Amino acid sequence: MDKKKYRTANIIIQTILEGIIRAERNRANEKKGIVKSHLIDYCKLKTSTAEKYLSKLINAGYIDSYEEPWGERTINIYKTTEKGRERYEWFVKINTEMGETI
Repeated sequence: MDKKKYRTANIIIQTILEGIIRAERNRANEKKGIVKSHLIDYCKLKTSTAEKYLSKLINAGYIDSYEEPWGERTINIYKTTEKGRERYEWFVKINTEMGETI
């Protein structure tokens, strides 16, 4: 039986930042960011786990969040800050040096 490999916090943070940055690059002419549900799917996280990390990243100043109307509902959009883009490069370098990969 295969053992389940758990991701470290650094890998999860790197994955979240990567998901947002990829979305921003793919939508150059639209509002920047990624819908929360798409980000959770990209990162393959449980909603509760994702919310914990997203809250920490907002508090650290790595990402911003805003709401946008979508029909009768509102959706959460996440985008990186300048600090978040810089830290993403740090996480890539640190995780590479530690031999951890996404």
